[in-house]
Amino acid sequence: ERQPTHPMSSQFLILLGAGAISALFVFLIIRKADRLGLIQAPVARSSHVRPTPTGGGVGIVAGALVAGLMLPGGGSLSLILLLLGFVIALTGLIDDWRPLSARVRLPVQALAIGVAIWVTGAVQIFAPDGGLLLSAIGVLVLLLAGVWWINLFNFMDGIDGIAGQQAVVMMVSAMIACSIGNPDAAGTWIWWVMGAVAVASLGFLLFNWPPARIFMGDAGSTFLGFILFAAALVTMTEGWLSLQQWLLFAALFASDATVTLLVRILRGENPAEAHRSHAYQRLSRRFGGARPVTLTALLVNALILLPIALLVPAGWTAWAVTVLIYAILVCIILWAGAGLADQEKASFTAYRRLLLRDHG
Repeated sequence: ERQPTHPMSSQFLILLGAGAISALFVFLIIRKADRLGLIQAPVARSSHVRPTPTGGGVGIVAGALVAGLMLPGGGSLSLILLLLGFVIALTGLIDDWRPLSARVRLPVQALAIGVAIWVTGAVQIFAPDGGLLLSAIGVLVLLLAGVWWINLFNFMDGIDGIAGQQAVVMMVSAMIACSIGNPDAAGTWIWWVMGAVAVASLGFLLFNWPPARIFMGDAGSTFLGFILFAAALVTMTEGWLSLQQWLLFAALFASDATVTLLVRILRGENPAEAHRSHAYQRLSRRFGGARPVTLTALLVNALILLPIALLVPAGWTAWAVTVLIYAILVCIILWAGAGLADQEKASFTAYRRLLLRDHG
């Protein structure tokens, strides 16, 4: 990472270009979705009620990749991360056309995350002294976390605008936090790439904000999951942001996806099977649509989680606050009925039965 020598105005123009490319791709996909085989018909587990184009996340990928290649200061690291992001997106696009099994998708994702860990030197987050055991544990933790984050971001793309707003606010939050704590970070390639991804996501949101004219699809959601994780690796390795800050930025998605998965496993359901029992999906049905839920998520991310991440001191205080925030969110998610069937009402008794089921 080096300070670019180009005028800052050129970076802003590249960011605007990322948004324009994204919006143009999304518009064209909407027009040609039927011929491209990218129409998503509603089924019993869908949150939409009419056939809707999908694959709009390709616009985000195109805008972000073009901007990433044009932005100065990246070097070999930038090319590797962009190539990995492209591979993840391509796998997701194929999955949008013809569903791939987890045996194909997960190894591709794991390989991409593994290479990203290696090229960013992120192992030092867990093993700053280079100890072999800690390094091995660190790689394993980061590998599992990266694969889970890519998939949970995909899982959470289930109502209009929810994944797009999450990408925008997480990237902007990271940019703000980097700039406040480390002014030099604002001149680096990864900082501008986060901005490009945010602007490209805004270009997509023009068509995806409730009521959506197009859905993101796996190409976009898995790409965003990967590029967010890669940005976290770089910024933590450079010492610009802490793990606690990234956990706070990701808190809404991470808590909902994880709690829902655990509840569904306790219910004996197939974790890979499509469903609509995430807390945000149940809340959207309770409150009359996606807009109030997506808007609430946006406000919580921007007005609560970002300020907390900026103001909480580092160290054990940050861990205590992070755990507290997650505990509060888990309570709200359980109140919403995460993981329960449509007809089931959320209650302490419903979850208690799940926990005690195997013990009579």
